[in-house]
Amino acid sequence: MTDALPGRAVRSSVWVEERLPGYHRYPAAPPARSHLASRHRHVFRVRADVLVRHDDRDIEFMDLAEELRQWWGAGERELGSASCEAVARELGNHLIGKGLPVLETAVAVVDEGGARVTWSVTD
Repeated sequence: MTDALPGRAVRSSVWVEERLPGYHRYPAAPPARSHLASRHRHVFRVRADVLVRHDDRDIEFMDLAEELRQWWGAGERELGSASCEAVARELGNHLIGKGLPVLETAVAVVDEGGARVTWSVTD
């Protein structure tokens, strides 16, 4: 890529973020959070960040968003006891399986907190 300052590398990426409904539970919740052991609903903020190697994009973010939504499925997704970390890893592995150079995926409970998973990508 061009336009790097001397001694600095440039890396570009595109990212998408969707708010998607789903259910999960945390069976090993500590006593102070025992309510989380039961199945409950959240709107999850799901994000994917993918390396692009030129300024005309290797993947259009509308296509990346569509891929993310298709992976999630229609309506509310049942996540079982999967943590945000596990769901982020599953999404990243799915996108990598589609041949995309994933840099990071993240899954969060809207307005609360979440987790991210990062991958190393060689240029």
